[in-house]
Amino acid sequence: METRGSLRLMATTAHETAAPDAGGRDRPIRVFLVADVCVYRELLVAALTNQESLELAGSTPGDIASVAIGMTEPEVVLVDTSAGSGPARVEALAAAVPAAKIVAVGIPDDEATLLQLVESGVSGYVTAEQPLEELVDAVEAAANGELRCSPRVSAALAQRVAALRAAGSWEEGDRTLTRRQREVAALIAEGLSNKQIARRLSIERATVKNHVHNILVKLGASHRDEVATLVRTSLLTLLSAAAATGVWASLG
Repeated sequence: METRGSLRLMATTAHETAAPDAGGRDRPIRVFLVADVCVYRELLVAALTNQESLELAGSTPGDIASVAIGMTEPEVVLVDTSAGSGPARVEALAAAVPAAKIVAVGIPDDEATLLQLVESGVSGYVTAEQPLEELVDAVEAAANGELRCSPRVSAALAQRVAALRAAGSWEEGDRTLTRRQREVAALIAEGLSNKQIARRLSIERATVKNHVHNILVKLGASHRDEVATLVRTSLLTLLSAAAATGVWASLG
């Protein structure tokens, strides 16, 4: 019986004349499985061993995975994330074995969890409802540098990339804005006109116009709507970070 303090590397039979797959490979993909539940791990090992396109390099619980993976040098690491520790585990493995592609197994079918895992370093995933065939497809795709996902998830990833880009642009530009320019930018995000901003800040409308022009130049924006988007995205990013780190507890 397998214990948590030992490595049980699963021997596999080499495929002497494996046919090239869709990615042009002429050998099986070396895969390592990380899962804490012994019964689940053994069942998945048995299923993966029967796949001609895969070669099982080993399997372990999560707490000793980094050492075992370093010894076996797999191309793809399957990580069971169903227990809820997925992002942290993926991030640790990605840092420990950067050459391996990581595929998350058993994730819930929601964009928020997937985005967390992608940011942590996964190259592929299968949800808790997907069959073994789709798990094999995800491994093959990851080995070939591809990420297979639904149109809905693709849209969520695209939106996340755009949001990060916008937030980065704002944060880079924000360091060069004066205090007054930041005030004007915040009021632009509220939808105020130059006349309304001038009244709110008790300054001349021509002064507001100059501030707006300088803000556009510094942020690389072509019109005030882009400034509003940058400000709002930056605010949402800060609010999300505050919620994730429990900052609200100190503000309540």
